[in-house]
Amino acid sequence: MAVLPSQCARCSGLRQSSPTPVSASKSTNTHGFAGSILNLSMPEPDSNIQSETSDDHLVAVGRVRRPTGIKGALLVEVYSGNTMRFTPGDTVIANGTEYEIIETGKSGDSAKLTFASIDSIEKADVLRGAELSVSADSLPENPPGVYYHYEIIGIDVLTVDGQELGRLTEILETGSNDVFIVTPTSKPGEKEPAEILIPVLEGVIVEVDKDSGTMKIDPPDGLL
Repeated sequence: MAVLPSQCARCSGLRQSSPTPVSASKSTNTHGFAGSILNLSMPEPDSNIQSETSDDHLVAVGRVRRPTGIKGALLVEVYSGNTMRFTPGDTVIANGTEYEIIETGKSGDSAKLTFASIDSIEKADVLRGAELSVSADSLPENPPGVYYHYEIIGIDVLTVDGQELGRLTEILETGSNDVFIVTPTSKPGEKEPAEILIPVLEGVIVEVDKDSGTMKIDPPDGLL
């Protein structure tokens, strides 16, 4: 699956969020299925991002909420929820421009960032609402079986028996196990089919093949 420029990693409503890898741990959901769920942990990206970004695949990691203070610091919503995921020396892209982070901190549920080239509240206000991205190439390589959300959003989902279910369009984080939302392909003249909610549990998610762009599941009784 190709990674599109400015593609994000996690989903929340219509917004995709940060490049958060998914990994397995034991859990039991409300339906009594015990197995692996997708845990979320924030890796530290490589800070050496090249200045030329027009051809890079970018992954969104946050959004500027507003400036804070007279020296141009910014409060940033971090899509992964890890407000300390940035470190001085990291580089981010906003509105097509590269910015080096020289100071980091935390304010409530926001990361507090200071950029080298922004030293006033007036300059900082230009970035209000801007999305912050990093190069996908700068993200750490995950071990087998661990995926960033942006790598699997848009993947085709089918059962182990070969039944085509649709395309993975969203990932819900429920607090117990994640849930994949699969949107079936509607046929001309037919009513749009309902979305399929797939619990992300060991034994349900059987295989993810990024090369072919497919995911195989073994649905529990009553899911389909």
